[in-house]
Amino acid sequence: MSAWLVTNRWLHWDKFEAQFDQLLAADNGRLNLCRVHTDWVASHLDGELPQLALIMDKDVATTAQLESLGVRCVNTAKAIALCDNKAYTHARLTAAGIAHPRTVVAPLTFRPLTAEEWEASEFVDAVERTLGFPAVAKHAVGSWGSGVFLVHSRAELIEVLTKAAGAPVLVEEFVAGSSGRDARIYLVGDTPVAAMRRFGAEGDFRANITGGGGAEAWNPPSEYVEVARQTMAALGLEVGSVDFLDASAPLVGEVNSNAQFVTLAETTGIDVAAHVVDYLETLP
Repeated sequence: MSAWLVTNRWLHWDKFEAQFDQLLAADNGRLNLCRVHTDWVASHLDGELPQLALIMDKDVATTAQLESLGVRCVNTAKAIALCDNKAYTHARLTAAGIAHPRTVVAPLTFRPLTAEEWEASEFVDAVERTLGFPAVAKHAVGSWGSGVFLVHSRAELIEVLTKAAGAPVLVEEFVAGSSGRDARIYLVGDTPVAAMRRFGAEGDFRANITGGGGAEAWNPPSEYVEVARQTMAALGLEVGSVDFLDASAPLVGEVNSNAQFVTLAETTGIDVAAHVVDYLETLP
């Protein structure tokens, strides 16, 4: 078998580089895994292609091109797109009946709106009526806790919308009991291979390690594992993570098709990369 580990040429972070190294080390020639950049892939689609590609990037277009030429991609372009845009994730979770925070999605505007235009919009009225304040406003596309804001009033929401300058935004209910805390289960296939609880930096409502938070190993109850499996299936994910807010019952916060797992491996002592390669080796 031949396989590519597809990464992004222009996104550099020590944790990601360590993750890619761990995957290549776990492969050790089993899949003949070769790391390539999406920039290189785009210019070599007319050459010899692998049977399998492990996509460690959010480049939906490049993934779709590989799939169109018969390359088995993990994850698929569709699954990556559904996870990368939180509005799409919300729609799919709603259709599957999976519990997650109540959400209002901003409409497409085609251009940046002024504060006055947002003030007059029915969307802002819907947020105030349906969710109230405080609420969590998010850029629909974003990672590592960026583009996530706790808004306490209509004026603060309008400020976020205006500064987004036309980028897609959604607003979720604020789950007060989960402020600064969440939990993550990393699944490979339908197997939960590792899990952790995360804690945000003091004073930060986001449970984000990149922003200075911490983590501890977690043994998730069976009901959380079952919801994580249902979530993966609903989004068509084969490898990824499901994040849960700290609530009285499983409440999905976010889903990641390209989750960074180095911190998870360090926190739990589990070789996540080895589980990923083991799974890939079972694919036809």
